[in-house]
Amino acid sequence: MSPILPTLLTFTLCVILLYWLQRWITQHVQGIGLLLFNKADYGMTLLWLVLLPGILLHEGSHWITARLLGLKTGKFRFTPSTVKGQIVLGSVEVQRSNAFKDSLVGLAPFLAGTLALLILGYAVFDVGALGRAWQDNAWQRMFDLLAGTLRVDDVFLWLYLVFAISNAMMPSPSDRESWRLVLIYVGAVFLLLLVFGWLPAFSDEFVQQLDAGLRMLTWAFGLALLVDAVLALAMALFEFLASALLKRRIVYK
Repeated sequence: MSPILPTLLTFTLCVILLYWLQRWITQHVQGIGLLLFNKADYGMTLLWLVLLPGILLHEGSHWITARLLGLKTGKFRFTPSTVKGQIVLGSVEVQRSNAFKDSLVGLAPFLAGTLALLILGYAVFDVGALGRAWQDNAWQRMFDLLAGTLRVDDVFLWLYLVFAISNAMMPSPSDRESWRLVLIYVGAVFLLLLVFGWLPAFSDEFVQQLDAGLRMLTWAFGLALLVDAVLALAMALFEFLASALLKRRIVYK
C-alpha cells in the first residue's frame, strides 16, 4: 500500500464529513429561524447573517479568480434570495468561458476557504501540534492542547470565523456546472497515461512532501470539523428545547 494512501483517505473523509455537516447546519440554522419567527424568510436571513464572513470570502474568491483569468465580472449581490427553489446567499456575475476557466472560477471558494482555514488553524490554534499529538496517540497532550486553544486571545471570534468560512466554502450547484466535462477530460487523459505506461514515477522525497502537505490540510479541516460538530450539537439541543417550549416542530425533507 502506498504510504500516502492513509493520509489521502483521511483527508477525503474529512472533506466528505465537512460537506455533510455544512448541509446539516445550513438546514438547521434555517429551521431555527423558522421555529423562532414562524416565517421561512426569517430562517434564510438568519442563515445569511450567521455565515456572512464566509459568504463574502466565497463571492470575493469568484470575482478575484475571474479577473485573474481575464473574464469580465458584473454586479455583486450580498442579499439572500430564492432562485428556482434554491437558496442563494450571495452571487457575482461572471462572464462564461470554456469549461476549464469556468471550473476554476467554480472551485475558487473551496480553495480560498481551505487557505483561510490553514491560516487560522496554524497561525491561531497551532493545529500542527494537535495533529501530531493525535498521530502519536498522545491523548493527554492532545487534551491539554485543546484546552489551551480556549485561552487564545479573541478565541470566540476566531472560532466563529472558522465556522462561517467552513460552512460557506463548498461550491454551490451553479459552481459545479462545468466540472463534469473537465473531469471527463482529466479522467480520459489519466486512463491513456495508465494504459500506455506513461505515468511518471515520483521520488520518495516528493511523496513525503505530498504526504506532509495533505496532513497539514487534514489537520486544518479537522479543526473545522470539530468546531462544526460542537456547534451542531449545541444547535440540535437549542432546537429541541425551543420546539418543546414553542410547541412547534420543523420537519426536514
